[in-house]
Amino acid sequence: MDKIYDKTREHLLVAGIIEIEKHGLSEFSLRRVAAACGVSCAAPYKHFKNKDEFVLEIIKYIGGRWQMLEEQVIKIFEADKAKQIEELAAAYIKFWIANPNFRSILLLNPRQMDDAQKAARAAIDARLIALIENYDTARREKRVYEIRSLIYGALLLLESGEMQNDEAALRMIKASIRERL
Repeated sequence: MDKIYDKTREHLLVAGIIEIEKHGLSEFSLRRVAAACGVSCAAPYKHFKNKDEFVLEIIKYIGGRWQMLEEQVIKIFEADKAKQIEELAAAYIKFWIANPNFRSILLLNPRQMDDAQKAARAAIDARLIALIENYDTARREKRVYEIRSLIYGALLLLESGEMQNDEAALRMIKASIRERL
């Protein structure tokens, strides 16, 4: 593939993220995405088979960005599984806060997604969930629920401004996660 093709494709994906953020999946328009990119209405179809594939690729695009960061955290804290979970959870929170447009994908209603989109969305969280599940098999389901609740609750509190987005807050979140392990 040439660089122009790749650049247009990425531009379409980013515009698609913004389109989902503004209009949701039910009102998603490839025509508006194309207009936002300054390309013809047919251009998205040169890169994606249809709207469903386009949304799937948006989810994979975000998942790929997260996976790069996730791999680094896992490698750095490889020797300490509890620390690995703490730091991965903190990185997850930072990732979603640093990329506010991506949160529209995080919060997509699974009932609006096809099976491939659901699987791609689940893959974003899969490694963290697996690490929590495998940390200690006792209380596995409860531990996953508690830690994920802490993560999503912290995201909402940080986004709303009810919690300061600073190192003290991250230390508190990590300590809470450590207590749940």
